[in-house]
Amino acid sequence: MLQNQMIAKHTKVPGHRYGSVAGVAKDQSIRLKADETIYSEGEHAFAIYQVEAGAVRIYRLTASGQRYILSFCGKGEWFGLETGNVRTDFAEAVCETCIKPFRANQEAVVPIDLLHIALTNLAKAQHKQLVITEQSALKRVAAFVCETADRHPGDCEFDMMMSRSDIADYLGLTVETVARCFTKLREKRILCLNGKLQRIVRLLDRDALVALTI
Repeated sequence: MLQNQMIAKHTKVPGHRYGSVAGVAKDQSIRLKADETIYSEGEHAFAIYQVEAGAVRIYRLTASGQRYILSFCGKGEWFGLETGNVRTDFAEAVCETCIKPFRANQEAVVPIDLLHIALTNLAKAQHKQLVITEQSALKRVAAFVCETADRHPGDCEFDMMMSRSDIADYLGLTVETVARCFTKLREKRILCLNGKLQRIVRLLDRDALVALTI
């Protein structure tokens, strides 16, 4: 798969497990097309990744073949950290995306503490579980928009990048339910959607959006 073909070697720093980005070659970034696979379940976990642009979806498949999206990773966020040496899920580019790989071994130069990455991902997973188990469909979609908006602090307009199908598989809803929820949010004048695929969100009332998630 892609991770086997494109991971560059890192400069090793004697006596250091983690180091500076300056110790990594500058041409390591990997550019991906929409829906391109980064790694698949069952592969050896060679590296962890940081998103430089675009977005990545992390998902698993049930025994019946149904897709269950665990998380989305946007610019600056990390993914691919495993508890063992084998991948337990799939990673794909949501849209045109750029990522940077870092070898996941004790001698690799990694620009951030792996414990911090693990704890951040755990907190995100716990928050998502709370949203899904305790909130209505409208509140789930509102929480998703808030989550996406948090990746664009200070911006009233941003690109969600995810399709309705992605959002549905992430929130445990149907595509039709997600579409109805966005219609309700527009009718309440909380947001409006623009662009050919209706993925450009313009927030009209951020406070009302947050209030829906409570």
